[in-house]
Amino acid sequence: MPATVTSKLIVTLTSLLSNSVGLATASAAIETGLIKALASGVGADQMDRVFSERAKSISAAYDVDLSGALLDALGAAFVLVRAKLLVVIADPTNSGTVIVGGDANGALIGFGAAAHTVAVRPGGALVLFAPDATGYPITGGTGDILQFAPSAGTQLFDWAILGASA
Repeated sequence: MPATVTSKLIVTLTSLLSNSVGLATASAAIETGLIKALASGVGADQMDRVFSERAKSISAAYDVDLSGALLDALGAAFVLVRAKLLVVIADPTNSGTVIVGGDANGALIGFGAAAHTVAVRPGGALVLFAPDATGYPITGGTGDILQFAPSAGTQLFDWAILGASA
């Protein structure tokens, strides 16, 4: 029996802008968010593969092959055809940033061109989410490398990627 993946993504932003105006206080509340239940499968709002690492420590570029070089937490081959959710959380004690993307050979271009990167600052996070059936396509051999690199020194981070096998 194949493994199943059920997930829930919760992103919430609550903010209050206020300022004293004469004897009154004016304020504006901002509340927005996303709660998404994700079933097991390969269609829209579905994922059937998950891979994660806790407290990954890197002092040089770390290339992750999303087309079969990894094993999931249950020991099964981790192969993605479409990435749907990427979460990267940088350790707050880091002295520099964790740079996501930018592999020169076989970069996962669904997140942008091979040269595109995102710097995740200490204590910061990156979340990319594509709930549709297409997600971010993975092309074995030419577009399947997700790269992490430290801006300098050694950096720690937690990360997870979820997606579809077909």
